[in-house]
Amino acid sequence: MPHALDPRTITSPRQYLSALEELDALMLCDPDTPSGRRFDELVALIDAYELAHPSPPDPAGAGTR
Repeated sequence: MPHALDPRTITSPRQYLSALEELDALMLCDPDTPSGRRFDELVALIDAYELAHPSPPDPAGAGTR
């Protein structure tokens, strides 16, 4: 199943916010399942984006652009 974040990088604030929403939905997943592995993947993608963009976008202002 393709994800909105393929290829496996986050390159825009919109993708970042989408990843945060998906991560939130996966919070209680068992780590030894595909959903749990997707959770781990999202954490890595979000961390990489936040390192490259020290001031992540404000989720409250996401719909203003």
